[in-house]
Amino acid sequence: MKDINSKYLTRENYASYSINKADQIDSLMMWKNSQVERLDSMVMKMNAGLPELADCSPLASDIIRTSILTWYAMILLDSYDNYLQDDYDRDAYWRNYFDFLAPREKYLLDNPLLMISADHFYFNRMEFAPFLPIQPKVMSSYPHQYDKEKDFLYGDSLYTMRKSLADGIKKISDNLNISSANLTLQICLMNWVFYAMDKKLFYDDDYESYAELLANILPYITNPDLARITTLSYRDFVKEHEAQAVEEKPLTKADSIFQRIIEPYKGNVIIVDFWSMTCGPCRAGMLNDREKVEDLKDKPVKFLYVTYDTPEKCNPWLDENNIKGEHIFINNAEWGQMQEKFNFSGIPFHLLVDKTGKVRTDVESFTDLLNE
Repeated sequence: MKDINSKYLTRENYASYSINKADQIDSLMMWKNSQVERLDSMVMKMNAGLPELADCSPLASDIIRTSILTWYAMILLDSYDNYLQDDYDRDAYWRNYFDFLAPREKYLLDNPLLMISADHFYFNRMEFAPFLPIQPKVMSSYPHQYDKEKDFLYGDSLYTMRKSLADGIKKISDNLNISSANLTLQICLMNWVFYAMDKKLFYDDDYESYAELLANILPYITNPDLARITTLSYRDFVKEHEAQAVEEKPLTKADSIFQRIIEPYKGNVIIVDFWSMTCGPCRAGMLNDREKVEDLKDKPVKFLYVTYDTPEKCNPWLDENNIKGEHIFINNAEWGQMQEKFNFSGIPFHLLVDKTGKVRTDVESFTDLLNE
């Protein structure tokens, strides 16, 4: 690759485009044509045999050859739209600029080795240049008032996602004479599913809209591996967010009570101690922990002492014995909810809560949570 890069992939292998403001489009098209000629010349050299690849296996040789071609194509892709002004016919400009792709579709668009030889930027440029029409126009401003029929307000009329994709693919097919089944177009379509999930274009729990996007794109993804990857990625996305929803959303009254208790202290490691004044071991444990509470007062650790006793009953003993920490007083009904939720009857009973507010039973000490 070092030999290949130094001989074939240098700036001397292509001419810079210089702007001629008098006839901007014409001069750009002339430059484009010269770069296509350079691309074709490189193909001829490769077909004749590159001496640098003489010792490569056939597969390694094909991978490197594809890498070279993507580099030449990137020169053309990067220059697209750099010098276009608003008063030009964008569709005509787009159609004329990318007319070189169809005759070279086999190795620039429908070559499986692109998955190895090309990088993310190659597919990104394809997505936002020749394949710009496949962008689902309706996704960036999704009006939920129309979600019953999965329609979108586009201009003065409702516009479905399915119609948007179909129109874009037809425009590419009709104007560029490119098959909708080519691998690169399918990768760009697949990327829209990934982009929607990564950027959360819909509400987190709006799985129906993500599913709608997937359902509309999948018919165009005929490559079985790409279809599998896309479907499994959507499945993982739903599983992850459903798990978070179950974890974060209080499901019972007891959940709500416990969230109310710990909410002010989230961001700290929390030791929750259920106790009462009539429990000798509870009081002894609190006395023993006084030094620990003092030592950790400047650390992200909070000691929560939760009891069903009243402040009037507890405060004299707490003050007399200098029991620091956070003192939480709940009523008998709430205490019963805590006992049912955490399945305890005897006290003292302790819980460890991490900085996100999750009860942790997989650690033995709060120091383990501090180190996370």
